[in-house]
Amino acid sequence: MKSRNERSHVGLRRFRLTLGLFGCAWALVAARLVDVQALRFDQFSERARLQHQRQIQLSARRGPILDRHGREIALDVRSVSFYCRPHLVEDPDGVAAHFARFRGTTVESVRNLVDKRRPFAYLLRQADESQLDAIRDHEFAGVFEQEEVRRLYPYEQLAAQLIGFTGIDNDGREGLELALDYRLAESTGSALTWVDSRGQQLVGRRRAHQPARNGASVQLTIDVVMQRILEEELIRSVSKTGAESAMGIIADPHTGDLLALASVPVFDANHPGDSPAAHRRNRTITDPFEPGSTFKPIALAAVLEEGLTRTAAQVFCEQGAFVLATGDTLRDTSPHGWLTTAQVMARSSNIGMIKLAGELRRADFYDYLRRFGFGTRTAVGLPAESSGLLRHASEWSDRSLETIAIGQEVSVTALQLVQAFGAIANGGTLMAPRVVDEVHEGSERRVTPVQKVRRVISNHTASRLQRMLAGVVTEGTGKAAAIDGFTVAGKTGTAQRALIDGAGYAEDEYIASFVGFVPATSPRYLALVVIENPRVGKYGGVVAAPAFRRTMERVLELDGSLEGIAEPIAAAAESVGLQIPDLRGLVVSHARQQAVRRGLAVRFEGAGPFVISQQPPPRSLRPTGVVVCWLGEADDIAAPALRQAPRRQSVLLQKLARERHLAALGG
Repeated sequence: MKSRNERSHVGLRRFRLTLGLFGCAWALVAARLVDVQALRFDQFSERARLQHQRQIQLSARRGPILDRHGREIALDVRSVSFYCRPHLVEDPDGVAAHFARFRGTTVESVRNLVDKRRPFAYLLRQADESQLDAIRDHEFAGVFEQEEVRRLYPYEQLAAQLIGFTGIDNDGREGLELALDYRLAESTGSALTWVDSRGQQLVGRRRAHQPARNGASVQLTIDVVMQRILEEELIRSVSKTGAESAMGIIADPHTGDLLALASVPVFDANHPGDSPAAHRRNRTITDPFEPGSTFKPIALAAVLEEGLTRTAAQVFCEQGAFVLATGDTLRDTSPHGWLTTAQVMARSSNIGMIKLAGELRRADFYDYLRRFGFGTRTAVGLPAESSGLLRHASEWSDRSLETIAIGQEVSVTALQLVQAFGAIANGGTLMAPRVVDEVHEGSERRVTPVQKVRRVISNHTASRLQRMLAGVVTEGTGKAAAIDGFTVAGKTGTAQRALIDGAGYAEDEYIASFVGFVPATSPRYLALVVIENPRVGKYGGVVAAPAFRRTMERVLELDGSLEGIAEPIAAAAESVGLQIPDLRGLVVSHARQQAVRRGLAVRFEGAGPFVISQQPPPRSLRPTGVVVCWLGEADDIAAPALRQAPRRQSVLLQKLARERHLAALGG
């Protein structure tokens, strides 16, 4: 048995050992505290901050594009994107399988995005609103939502080649979206936000570093109703004649304002990738063509201005066949003997026009053509504008003056031809075409001024040409362009389509055109219709003149000048959203979205998830005030005839009918 002293000694040693161990532990803790709190304080503070703070991007809106009356042609709407931080994702396979359904891609392609080596990856950009509930049904660690904006074109194909479209990042890609990107583009901002342990943002904990700035608002000279009218009539003509394509322009000859500018086939600017590039091209400025007889008034303007002929002067038209200095034989469509200058224009005699233009000197004729704007861009400010083809007079052959006078051996764009005819219509002054009316950026307002380029011909010469062009419609090749109650002035054109390599003309392929203005002596509107490669008919007076007439009749009715025609304006008005949409049966969020897209103010009354009635009623003309929608439950919705309801309401109401035993009413 150990003595009491020995036991005391062992206990003392144990106590000292324990005390030493505790001392060492406290020393280690103290050293660690010094390391964390003093030596590496900044490093650990930064790590803590990164765990609880995120720098996020503040969205801004790209500027809207409006028509001349303030209707939104292009605007930004709310959109939601989904992204991940791969190092936080706990179930990468589940994330890949879930988002592959909505992306329309393989699971493997999404799985590659959720790579731990990536700091960030988008899983789905600008999700369709109808998909959001299904996407949110599954929550995944490390997957977050980001509120963005996307570009919406509420009129879809309307003026799509002119307006263009944006890319996924809302940058301008074509058309005015590209040309005015420096004005329309927004400037995103940044902010610090605090997150919880799951990475979710804490409400109210955000501090802006750099504020976001919205893009400028751009108002155009285009009228969406006139644009719709023009597109409808071009589509009708293409369908009726079996043509390959068509294009047209409506303008104000006094200001140069472009009121409508269209190319057919069309495409939906919301889905540009679904259409070939050829359909997206603004061919009114990019694709020059030989104008044929629509060029004769330009040549005659030079002859009249130089005093080389008079309206009543007579020209012998050789009974329809004339041998040029080169030995080539030129023929008229119909044989003519003696014709006055006015009759040469009315009957579109090639021989008569060549004889009249033959009095001009080459240099003088070339100078007039340049003064009318041919061979140079109009500077309208649209991408990829062509200057057409007009060779210098020094490069002309022995027959060039004569053939150019009848619209061959020269190519023009539709916009150049409209600009030149505008000078004849307004009394002799070439006007710069205007497509942008004004730009609003914050409190600053920039107006594009009406610009006179130059005086081309005298008012007296312009007046004589106006009367001759009126004769084309009353007694010549343009009779199909006549409008009851108005004097119409214009010129038909029929030209063989030139081969791409310039080595001759395509067999049995034609470009039919009509360009004119109304009224003839004090015009309000100038319009051009070009039908390319029609298979039923080929002459401008047969194919293009009727399309001009229908277009102008509807435009004149629009401004109240013409009443009682067979083609009511309501059809075009409805198609561009001038009528109130049917919001009944929609949930509140969808009803609000439909109203906002059409530029309507809306107010909701009552309680419930559905719109059960509205005032003004559907399909009435757009009011100046607010659309009031009354809310209620599904049982409160009146049972309409389902086959007459818009598709989205019809689907909803059919669903409700199954729940309430509703029956569609027959008619």
